[in-house]
Amino acid sequence: MIKSVDLLKIEEKYVLVFDICSSTKIVERLIVDDSQESWPKFLKLIDSFLRKERKSLGFEIYKFMGDGWILLFNTDLPPNKLLSFIDRLNDKYADAYNKVILKILSTRIDKIGITFGLDIGKLYRFQMSGRPEYTGRPLIIAARLQGSIKDKDRNPEGKVLMSKSVYRKVRRYIPEGYKVWKVNRNLRNVIGGEQYDAIKYEKR
Repeated sequence: MIKSVDLLKIEEKYVLVFDICSSTKIVERLIVDDSQESWPKFLKLIDSFLRKERKSLGFEIYKFMGDGWILLFNTDLPPNKLLSFIDRLNDKYADAYNKVILKILSTRIDKIGITFGLDIGKLYRFQMSGRPEYTGRPLIIAARLQGSIKDKDRNPEGKVLMSKSVYRKVRRYIPEGYKVWKVNRNLRNVIGGEQYDAIKYEKR
């Protein structure tokens, strides 16, 4: 008989959740322009980029959520490499969008880009339906941070909302030309999330 404890493995991870802004509007406009096949083509370009980056950075492409991904990074990854990856992903998005989407749409969409939520902490790894799954607070916090970037921000695209735990690890590696400051958010359905202090990170 397998003991329940044998099915769980505790792993410390950075959890990066990112989402494509205005995805519903993009898909609807593509449908109107009879070019809906461009959406999966665009997503495949992002996926190809992630798979290429995974080879050098060693992160896990944990989940695809229709218009975003959850990535898991080992905590021994140098912080400058994590921040540099976020920059490259923003650049790749812009390049893919311009090549595949922008040239097709008959009308412009005002908010395009990616929003990010980033946390760090212990995850519990276990097997479900023959594949590894994770559970843990960092997954919830990173997702809530990503979802709350747009609160009190009319231009959330390209920005990262990170926990203070992450900031303590990466602050010495913030590159020049970036702005960081404390913000307060309501992380819904999170214990103690009614007045959650986080750090916003963006290129000036």
